[in-house]
Amino acid sequence: MCFVPVYSTTGKDLASTILTQLSQLGLNLEHMCGQAYDGASNMSGKYRGVQARVKELYPLAMYTHCCNHVLNLVISTSSQLPVIRNAMATVSDICIFLPRSAQCISIFQDNVEREVSGSASRQKLKPIYATHWVERHDSIIIFVKLRPAVVSTLEELQQENKQVEVASKAATLLNSVQKCTFLIVASVMQHTSGIMLPVSKLLQRKNWIYLQ
Repeated sequence: MCFVPVYSTTGKDLASTILTQLSQLGLNLEHMCGQAYDGASNMSGKYRGVQARVKELYPLAMYTHCCNHVLNLVISTSSQLPVIRNAMATVSDICIFLPRSAQCISIFQDNVEREVSGSASRQKLKPIYATHWVERHDSIIIFVKLRPAVVSTLEELQQENKQVEVASKAATLLNSVQKCTFLIVASVMQHTSGIMLPVSKLLQRKNWIYLQ
């Protein structure tokens, strides 16, 4: 609806800012029946958080910890397992490395055309974002589909004699992406991401609560 600058992050001041802005937008706050934020204390605090101060004025505004944020927290915690963390780091490094130059992009696109079929051939590698798990799910799914082209590209780049740094980095990434552990973890992540991606998108829809 809009972005509002804030100059204080206390529960009291944030609640005041939110309610003031909602009133200025012409909304009848007496009809407020719910509020959802993340779990930060200044938002969710039982006594001094935004939700508590809003509920003092509008008792029907029940607080719910943002369901999509909860899902993100659960996935982030499970992803701290070393094998998953390392695989994610490898995917992230490759998604940064391959688009770094016109030469890398050209080689990768040629390999995609040769080795990837169907709609996947029109997709591009997506960087791994630190907080947006919806984007991470998509990144992982696309990476696994494009993996044959990724491997072929790294094999070509590791033989690059003119750019030692590029060849060395490509060889390191190629070694990582061909390990049995990485292949298993990547396959598992692709499967779980295929489940979590639609769930994450559903939880961000305006009317998701009515779909239960």
